[in-house]
This record gives sequence, structure tokens and C-alpha cells, in this order.
Amino acid sequence: MIIAGILFLIGILIGLSYNYLAIIAASLAMTLVMIPLWLVRDEFGFFSILVWIGYLFALQSGFLVGGYVRTEDDS
Repeated sequence: MIIAGILFLIGILIGLSYNYLAIIAASLAMTLVMIPLWLVRDEFGFFSILVWIGYLFALQSGFLVGGYVRTEDDS
């Protein structure tokens, strides 16, 4: 849960500063770190896949919040 919160905050920072290519790179980097780590520790399973999906949702929802905050008001 703490990791998901940190990923949400990182997503907000990416959304405030960068475009969609940065969130794709961050999602890919997170995947390339977490999956081999779980495989080496012999913890990879169905639950790990659900946790990975939750981490991706946290990172990308933070990006959407940051992008919304960065958007100027149309009025």
C-alpha cells in the first residue's frame, strides 16, 4: 500500500512536468524492475500479477491527476 502511494505521488509529479512518453517509460521501468525481482525471489504468481496491475493503476492515475492539475482553466 505504501508503494502504491509512492507510485501515485510519482505519477502526479510526472503529470505535472512531462508528457505521456514519460509515463510510458516509468511504467516500463517499473515492470522491468518488479517482474524479475519477483522471479528471482520465487514470489511470482497470480497475486503478484494483481499487485503489478494495482501498481500500474496507481502510477497512471497519479499521472492523470497531475495532468488535470496542470491543465489551464478554459473560462
